Amino acid sequence: MTTSMPVTTAGQPVRASGGGLPGAVAAEWTKLWSVRSTWWCLLGGAGLMLLTTPIIGATMANNKAKGTTVPVGDVAVATVYVAQFALIALAMLMITAEYASGSIRTTLQSVPKRGRLLAAKTAMAAAVSFLAGIVYGLIGVGVSSLSLGDKGETAGGDALGSALRIGVYLALVAVLAVAVAVAVRSAAGTLTIVFVGLTVLPVVLQASDIDPLVALAERMPNSAGTVFMNADTSPYGPGMGLLLLVLWALGTLALGFYVLRKRDA
Repeated sequence: MTTSMPVTTAGQPVRASGGGLPGAVAAEWTKLWSVRSTWWCLLGGAGLMLLTTPIIGATMANNKAKGTTVPVGDVAVATVYVAQFALIALAMLMITAEYASGSIRTTLQSVPKRGRLLAAKTAMAAAVSFLAGIVYGLIGVGVSSLSLGDKGETAGGDALGSALRIGVYLALVAVLAVAVAVAVRSAAGTLTIVFVGLTVLPVVLQASDIDPLVALAERMPNSAGTVFMNADTSPYGPGMGLLLLVLWALGTLALGFYVLRKRDA
């Protein structure tokens, strides 16, 4: 009797090493690095950091009072909100590409426990986004230090801390993107929902000037991420910002898992 194996989005079979969750993670690792889109997404994010950091840094410096400096970590954080969509696309494609090609059926035959499959994809997306986020953070800090010159405020520990927090933020955003992709299955739909949820909705709620809606906007993933990455103390501390991010990611993942279990491939 033959058994089906997971395949890459290019149609190549992937042999899972071992069983259980480690085998599922190994298969996802092979699939992730066997397609060009992974490299394009990672390089695209790095390119966005390189190109937009000087612009955002100059804008922040011009908005500061004369004689004051701009923390380079803050510039890196502001730039990440542009580059994050490269990693969102990467995480999203781990799900939507398989549904588009039909290879999700083979994947589910190889890993019939859907919770295990979702855990493997989520873990891989989060790990890659965490490491890429650290690199993006360091690029942002380095480029802003060079471009701002004496207008930049550089502190080694703070800069490294910003890069690590950026990595954590992007890992949780990747989890959220995987969760939405599992529920929606469409690349266009996933990208639209994530874009609106991260960028449009918080601005609309904030502009309403209605206290409950403003309070909700301050607790959306983007706002919580800003507080966490900048280690702000208002309207709450970085610890609360991280907790809110985790809750958003896990809550969305639970919804995605529910949909994955209820629907056929």
